[in-house]
This record gives sequence, structure tokens and C-alpha cells, in this order.
Amino acid sequence: MSHLLDVNLLLACAWSEHADHARANRWLNSTTAFATAPITQMGFLRVSMSPAYSASFDDAKTALSAILKLQTHRFLTDATQADSLPALSASADVTDAHLVQLAASHGLKLATLDGNLVKRPWAVGVAENPL
Repeated sequence: MSHLLDVNLLLACAWSEHADHARANRWLNSTTAFATAPITQMGFLRVSMSPAYSASFDDAKTALSAILKLQTHRFLTDATQADSLPALSASADVTDAHLVQLAASHGLKLATLDGNLVKRPWAVGVAENPL
């Protein structure tokens, strides 16, 4: 099964400071296929440049590029529209619901390290922690 990687899993794969770095890389290197999308790539850059990682823009782009160059990577186009999202009760769920819808629309699972996300009723069966 192929996966769309969310931002937190991309961060774990790229940065050795991340607590799940080694496990995430083992998983990524064992997958036969994975995907990213515009929103996950831009989110990766944004968080990489935040105080949590303090990467320069060039370093963040280089780290992301190393992941995207893997032969098992594919880039997803994104035509998700707001009216395709389930009813949500929290603003913090909008991006997660978008990623769940995007993964499902491409026949993929959403790979995430977010334990709360995988329990959301609208994410069950699509979002999973692959580690």
C-alpha cells in the first residue's frame, strides 16, 4: 500500500534531531511507493525553518529534495475542494481532513505520527502511523 506522507513524517525522515528519525527512515526505505503533495512539501519547509529545527531555506529545500529524489516517490496533484471535507468541529482539523481526503482520492493511506489524527472518525481507515 502506498502512502501520502504528512508533514510530521517528512520531518522525522529528514532531521536527525527528530525522536523518530531512525525508525522513520527505516520505514521510508522499506516502502515500495510513497507520495508528497504541495501542502506537505510547503508545510515541511515552513516547520523546518521554524525555531523547532532552525533550518535555513536552502537547507530545508536540500533536505526535502533528498527525500523527493527517492525512486519510490511520486508527486500528487491536488484538486481537493473545501466542500469535499467532512463536517469538522475544530479549525486545527482542516489541514488534516484535507490530507485524509487527498490520500483517499488517490487510493492511498495517509502516513502520520499523529496519534490523535488516526482516531478521528473521518480519518479511520485512511490515516495510520506506519511506524
